[in-house]
Amino acid sequence: MAQVSGAHFVITLLISPRRPSALIRLAGEIDMEADPALSGVVERLSIIAPTEVVVDLADVTFASSALPSFLARAHIALAADSALVVCRPGGSILRLLRITNMEELVTLRPDLPVAEDWTPSSAASLIAPSSAPTAPGSTSPC
Repeated sequence: MAQVSGAHFVITLLISPRRPSALIRLAGEIDMEADPALSGVVERLSIIAPTEVVVDLADVTFASSALPSFLARAHIALAADSALVVCRPGGSILRLLRITNMEELVTLRPDLPVAEDWTPSSAASLIAPSSAPTAPGSTSPC
């Protein structure tokens, strides 16, 4: 697991060893402060080249344009046949995703798909060149 946190956000990246897939858990306020860390996630996804990326938004309390921007960059970084699935957005987050036409780029789900065995990813590989601190932690995949 790789985890990056700031004053008001936490981003966790888990990788599945069985097939190239990733689970990204976002928590807290996803705004411009989180953007450098989100860019690091996009860079990591382009290296991993997963066939499926699941983004769990259940713990997001606020999102600015940084969230749809991240999803658009992730969509571009993935291969054409890869799936980008956004799960469990709250009411205001869902409204933001619909206003910004994210439904054209991602699959929205009200639930979290059944997870495979997710394994840790290198925290150093997750961080974008910024001052974002890392905080190792343990999170269950579901």
